[in-house]
Amino acid sequence: MDYRTKPTSRAELRTIATFMRKIFKCENEYYFDVIKAFEFFPILFPMVTTEIVPDDEPDMNDIPATIIPNMKGNYHIKIKEYVYDGAFLKKTGGYRSHIMHEMAHAILFLFGFDPHLDRTYKNNELLPYESIEWQAKALTGEVLMPYESTKGMTAEQIQKLCKVSKASAEARVKLDE
Repeated sequence: MDYRTKPTSRAELRTIATFMRKIFKCENEYYFDVIKAFEFFPILFPMVTTEIVPDDEPDMNDIPATIIPNMKGNYHIKIKEYVYDGAFLKKTGGYRSHIMHEMAHAILFLFGFDPHLDRTYKNNELLPYESIEWQAKALTGEVLMPYESTKGMTAEQIQKLCKVSKASAEARVKLDE
């Protein structure tokens, strides 16, 4: 499900990604430790709580991870156990991306990119730069594969150094074209 939010640019998201990499002390590394960031997230951002939930969590059916806002401006990130284990034990790119995506939502919400509860779009079209899902996905990519550090690399190099999925690395390379 997607919602409209205030528009932003890839350049602004890169700035936010740089901030995130800096506060988690990995600005000079290719690999972003998503698990470490997830564990420290509630300490750095007390308005965000995190939870690892059983794989059969009833309110999450086919959803691997989610963020739930409340009326007080707080957010609760829930990650299914298999996703957390995949990111922690195997350092699998897809699982790491799921977790980072929910943290990206939290950061964007804290920066004022709140979802508008208006789901009617002109011609039923939501432009990417004003979509909360596109913004979270783009921020996830910018954090996991820092643009300036990976510029000019092949997808294989990015995948190996940043420990991301092949699809993510290929999408990152397309930004250079």
